[in-house]
Amino acid sequence: MKQMKIAEQLKVSINYEGKELSKAVKELQPVVFQDGNEFCCLLGPDMKAGIFGCGISPQEALKDWERNLEKRIGAVTEGDEVALYAIDVLKASNKKVW
Repeated sequence: MKQMKIAEQLKVSINYEGKELSKAVKELQPVVFQDGNEFCCLLGPDMKAGIFGCGISPQEALKDWERNLEKRIGAVTEGDEVALYAIDVLKASNKKVW
């Protein structure tokens, strides 16, 4: 799966081992970045095809991303490369995510 390239100076450093993060975030490690006054979270090649979330803080962006991940996985279609990738990674982790 292709990941969108984001300028390093826009990326927000996330400790993906942090106890406060969900298993889905820890396993998939979506990129978090600042876009103006908002924070965004993305897994995938762009905001349209990828799984995307935003919020007023990195934590809010991650929560929105998780809601969108759950919706996307729940309605996955055959050609949805990003959702299929997420499902495969989460299944391979052997950890219950939902």
